[in-house]
Amino acid sequence: MAKTALYQKYRSATFEEVVGQEYIVRSIKNAVRNNKTGHAYLFCGPRGTGKTTMARLLAKAVNCDHPEKAPCGECENCIAANNGTHPDIIEINAANETHVEDIRDLIDRSRLAPMQGKYKIYIIDEVHQLSSAASSALLKTLEEPPENVIFVLATTDPQKLLPTIISRCQRYDFTKVRKDQIRDHLLGIAEKEKILLESEAAELIAVLAEGGMRDALSIMDQCASYTGDEITVEAIDRIYGLTTTAEKVELVKDILNCNLEGILERIRNYEQRGIDLQRFTDGLLDVMKDTAVYANTHKTALLKVLTREEAEEIGNMASPLSCMHIAEELIAARDRFRFAQSAVTVFEVVCLKLATEERNQVSYAAPAEKIRPEQPVVKAKPAEPAVPEPSVKEEPVFMPAAEKTVEAADEPEEEAEPVMSAPVSDMIPASAGAEGGKITFDLMELLVQCRKDEKKTDEELFDHVYAMMDLTSRRYTALLHDTKIGASGKDCLILICSNNAAADRINDRAMNEELYRFIKKRLDIDKMIFAVTESQFKEASRTFRTLMHSNSLPEACHIERYPEEKKKEETAEDRIKALFGAENVEII
Repeated sequence: MAKTALYQKYRSATFEEVVGQEYIVRSIKNAVRNNKTGHAYLFCGPRGTGKTTMARLLAKAVNCDHPEKAPCGECENCIAANNGTHPDIIEINAANETHVEDIRDLIDRSRLAPMQGKYKIYIIDEVHQLSSAASSALLKTLEEPPENVIFVLATTDPQKLLPTIISRCQRYDFTKVRKDQIRDHLLGIAEKEKILLESEAAELIAVLAEGGMRDALSIMDQCASYTGDEITVEAIDRIYGLTTTAEKVELVKDILNCNLEGILERIRNYEQRGIDLQRFTDGLLDVMKDTAVYANTHKTALLKVLTREEAEEIGNMASPLSCMHIAEELIAARDRFRFAQSAVTVFEVVCLKLATEERNQVSYAAPAEKIRPEQPVVKAKPAEPAVPEPSVKEEPVFMPAAEKTVEAADEPEEEAEPVMSAPVSDMIPASAGAEGGKITFDLMELLVQCRKDEKKTDEELFDHVYAMMDLTSRRYTALLHDTKIGASGKDCLILICSNNAAADRINDRAMNEELYRFIKKRLDIDKMIFAVTESQFKEASRTFRTLMHSNSLPEACHIERYPEEKKKEETAEDRIKALFGAENVEII
């Protein structure tokens, strides 16, 4: 005789044995014992959460000879129900009996009086698979139900049912069983079955079951057969192609250290072992989430899969924001596994991207608290014109900290998320030109004060530049058309240009001041503008990464904006030119 599966052997025989679904158990039990049962019930929820079990318990309880403790399990009706021989409890699988003829036959038989119990119970499983005609026929019966008949409909997909059917039933939504409830239930059954089940292994089975008690019992059954009734975490890993938390931590460290060779070797090893990469990705998500949570709270009790030492080790290598960025990339990759011909290739690409991607969005190299706070430093002023004139406009300069007036705004600001950059003292021209020269700056000292949220806000505002078609805007929009924002801070805006000529043009003192006033007036961006080429920006990112690792970033500089324009007093001539047009007026 074949062995009885654990999920069949340990199916709940009383309301008290049901695991989880507390509010449903209480509602059904009270309705039976107070003689307030309805004529139709709809049980819906994920697979393996107890829908059919609860339907059978309801069927037994309403026919039990002892309603005060129904189902008692001792009376004739309960014994027949347990044996599956009760003539008034009819189970139908709608996946097989989907046609209208089957439902019409059921309706005809439902009009007959119960043979043994008080009620005739029809349990229709997977009811959403009924045909349209069959659903309509069932609806008619639910509208005018026969006396002493109860319908119990069970489904994993209630949205496929007719709304009119749902509205005529008492609906109960079954939820996934909690992992701790599954674990404790498995440990209790293992003790009864003389199975040596480790607590960690029971926890792992609960995770694999994804909230389904039937799945959990099936997994434990399979593992017991494989191991000879000694279920360990290692055995489960071998059966289901899982990896340990330590292996996931090592892969994360390789990603953060940009160890491409180590990453590829590990993934090849996973492929040879038949590791389920989708489940492995879920495990990596837990690792990154634990790291971010611990970095912000420093509470070991909140850790799900990591130890305190592991969370601290990863936290010393990446900021919480970086961890969440990696988690978001892994979530996106997990969705692609279902459609990819090779899940291994997708996983390799994602890991390599995370290890090598440009850090203009996020920096992994060190957590934010490792970055030294901003401190203004003395900067060289732009070169003066060869022949200074009294009417020359004042140029932007970097002011030393000593020259600033101490006020409330000088308090330390929230640390900025570093954006990729590097010192480029030999990249940015500092020579004076015939038209007043070019502004000089140190790219590194600008970028250490930039923020990701500032960049995002400015990018949204810059989208409006290209829609400006008026004549006064055209010379500026043409210059800005081939640029993009590389980084942005509270006082500075760093543009990436397609070529050196465009960068030099923007860094020209006269044009720079015009652009500053243009974006301030038209986009409400009050920030100094600095331009670099794309190759300079990429080279800077590699140097920045090195400095981040060695914790030797320079201090942030203070940036002085252009002075406010002096309003010119309007004369009679100005008013006449404005009225008739300057080209039509000649002053005599």
